[in-house]
Amino acid sequence: MEIEKLRDLEYNELITLSVIEADETLSKMFTDDVKVSFNILRSLSQEGGMNETTKGVIKDMFDKIICTQKSYINKYLNIASTSVAPSVAPSVAPSVAPSIIKEMELPRRYGKDKIMADIEKQGGKVTPLQNAMLRVNDLKNIYVNLAARGKKDMVGGTHLLSDEDCRDIISVVQIVERKLENILKRKR
Repeated sequence: MEIEKLRDLEYNELITLSVIEADETLSKMFTDDVKVSFNILRSLSQEGGMNETTKGVIKDMFDKIICTQKSYINKYLNIASTSVAPSVAPSVAPSVAPSIIKEMELPRRYGKDKIMADIEKQGGKVTPLQNAMLRVNDLKNIYVNLAARGKKDMVGGTHLLSDEDCRDIISVVQIVERKLENILKRKR
């Protein structure tokens, strides 16, 4: 039995993933077959590391469901019009399938240069995740700088950090910890 498409949409794996993730029914159908979080799938898709089976499941859902129902077509077009690589609320996947773990091979570093290269490949559009990771890189640089100053003061006898500076550092770290507490509690 051939399924009739209501509209011929231009296929985009990332947009399709976002439509699936944003819809409870599609998400449930998808996660019955694929036991990997949408965040990991987005990363694999962007890096060209997704296996063919998972690619096939996404493409099938695009062809057989999204393109055949007006509500899904509208969601797809809405996401496509707002961003090329949309980021919707992260979902929780119970476990990562062993076959996917082999493909992931996460790099030891994924720094500013790599993120900027990815942004350039996307035509200059920055995703919320990329923006956040650039800011995390800034935070890492702040940490390295302050840690070096602290060591020099404690070991080298310099006075780079005043008592007021130390109070500010403590206060800022406490604010950051409180603000990110829920994010940091989530399982990886």
